Amino acid sequence: MGRFEFGEYRTLALLGAGGMGRAYLARSGSGRLVVVKVMHAHLATEPLFRERLRREVRAARAVTGPFTAAVLDAGTRAAQPWLAVEYCAGPTLSEAVAECGPPAAGDLASLGAALAEALTAIHAAGLVHRDLKPTNVLVTAEGPCVIDFGIAKVLGDAGASGRSGGALTGSEEMVGSAGFMAPEQITHPTEPTVSCDVFALGALLALAATGRNPYGGGPAPHIVYRTLHEQPDLAGVPDGEWAAFLTRCLAKTPDGRPTVTEILHWCAARADGTPWWERPELTDAIDRHEQAVARRIAVAADADEDGATRIGPPPTPARPSRRRVLAWAGAAVTAASGTAAAIVLPGDGSGARRQPVTASWPAGTPRWTREVGALEYGGTLSRTPDALYVCFDGTARRLAPDTGAVAWEFEEATAVLPHHDTVYVTHEPSGGTSPVIVALRAADGSQRWRTGALETNPYRPYGRGSPDADSTLLAVTRRTACLVTFAQYHSAWHRRTNKGRRWRAYGFDLSTGAPLWFSEGAEPHVTALNAAGGRFALATAAESLGPLYVLRERSGKEEASIPDGSAMPEVHPGARGIHYDATDTSVRRVDLATGEVGWTRRLAGARVARLDGDELVLAATADGLGVLVAADGVRRWWREDVRSLTATDGRPVGDGAVVYAAGPRPGATAAPAGTSAWGIHALEAATGRLRWAVPVDGLTTLAHAAAGDGLIHVCTDTTLQTFRAP
Repeated sequence: MGRFEFGEYRTLALLGAGGMGRAYLARSGSGRLVVVKVMHAHLATEPLFRERLRREVRAARAVTGPFTAAVLDAGTRAAQPWLAVEYCAGPTLSEAVAECGPPAAGDLASLGAALAEALTAIHAAGLVHRDLKPTNVLVTAEGPCVIDFGIAKVLGDAGASGRSGGALTGSEEMVGSAGFMAPEQITHPTEPTVSCDVFALGALLALAATGRNPYGGGPAPHIVYRTLHEQPDLAGVPDGEWAAFLTRCLAKTPDGRPTVTEILHWCAARADGTPWWERPELTDAIDRHEQAVARRIAVAADADEDGATRIGPPPTPARPSRRRVLAWAGAAVTAASGTAAAIVLPGDGSGARRQPVTASWPAGTPRWTREVGALEYGGTLSRTPDALYVCFDGTARRLAPDTGAVAWEFEEATAVLPHHDTVYVTHEPSGGTSPVIVALRAADGSQRWRTGALETNPYRPYGRGSPDADSTLLAVTRRTACLVTFAQYHSAWHRRTNKGRRWRAYGFDLSTGAPLWFSEGAEPHVTALNAAGGRFALATAAESLGPLYVLRERSGKEEASIPDGSAMPEVHPGARGIHYDATDTSVRRVDLATGEVGWTRRLAGARVARLDGDELVLAATADGLGVLVAADGVRRWWREDVRSLTATDGRPVGDGAVVYAAGPRPGATAAPAGTSAWGIHALEAATGRLRWAVPVDGLTTLAHAAAGDGLIHVCTDTTLQTFRAP
């Protein structure tokens, strides 16, 4: 990363990027660590932007209460406007809960009282936060810290509307995060009020108490629907008193919710004497986060003139205090992190001088990071030999695997399918009623062809005027592309809203995009679409799994309908080779041409992936991962101290002779707890032995990952990080 100066602040490391701009960890002239938020240059050209920024900065600087990140300085007249915010060292609330588990009743009350104090200070300054969520709460040694007033709304400014109104976000925009937005924020008939923050605080406390969002997970529209029409899921909160209290906070209408003052008094009366953030498990988590931040600064310290990071193995400190970690950050600015990984740190006040402990295992090398969005919420990450493809929130991107540089972007995409020198994108154009396929040149993203609207397809029979279902699957053979539309059917809500729609399949010539055929079936849901041997196999379902329909690639004619075949859609006429199938109870080797089972090995809840060379099969369960011999299914090795990293399609991640896992610091005796992990372990596929490891801040076993050419890419929260061997 290049070094930049904004006012008296000199950047140390890029923390992230978003729609408004970039956030950097920086140091002031006096040595204080801060976060500098730099607005995108194009925003400064928008009418009244600078005036709106000045007004919001002025209001935010008035927030001086406890448990908030103070706005320290701003450059509203700079070519790229910026503001400096107090740096808060600690994991996000969601990371703290994932790593340490939900707090007990008294600890939850101390958290609630602290956050209510923070909201009191924010509201006293005339602001509504509008985006209070776990990632906007950092758990520090001094307590929780509410951050990111970037979309805060100035109270009493309701007369301003639209993008030229009185705040950085206009009153006509729905702003917030699904699961934490109050119903009135979603329907937005009026300006958000302090009661919206009360709703968000209730949802945040419910998540802290149970480890899950009270309105569930999945795509944002589903969460929004449940927020508007269903009661929150509070199973697992400490007791009935807490359930009743949180139910009030999450009332559908503002007048049913308590005030922030009432929340503060209610929680304070039930808080333990020792607050949650002073518990040993939390202080350990905060220490680990501080170590990770210090390593990140050290990693960013040695950058070449193009901004590409070049480092040796990162130093591994021995639980530095807060003062030591800040001193380390300062040392990293002037000393590159070399292979010896020796940075002298000041002691804890005893007068002694100590060095970080040298790792006894090879340390992996961070390559680059990029903000891509929370891929766990409907995003995809896929790797080809020469590219990395990311699709999230309607945008598909091709990235250079070794640098993270964006080669091209494509908007309004719902799926990406790389195939040789072409990338096939399922595209939902604005104002359109049906999806289309767009074929893009992989190298530069230019268009080869696009299909027409499905309702105008010449092979669709007259009378099929009803719109296609909302979900799609795309597959290609050597000559044909197949797009399937279908309705989700796995929940009562999906079944109620299906409107009798069934699956439909469309065939297109792969070289031109010309339509070839149309087919449809009786079932609403398609669980998988397999392309092999000049056929497309559609696995269907309604209340239970339905037949497997096998269609000829050039005509779309039904060649076979296999009862119960949807359980293994890879086995169908025309398919060849060997498939390793994971059932609820076992893993088995299956001949695709005949369906014959070569061997079966009992391994409950496994996910499998074939390793390069076809001699080994990677298998992972909730209890560990290991390798089976492809020929006979004999277990080559198994480890329960690590967990597999997971690809977007659910398979464990391996690359040639390397298996990638998430686990504790090498040599640690503690078993993995929950989904959190210290970092990545690169293991020998043949033996399971450690090749190298690298700490990854915020890593969980649920993170999406992809690998290729000696690189491992993993998405933590909204950040895509890439590492390689030492």
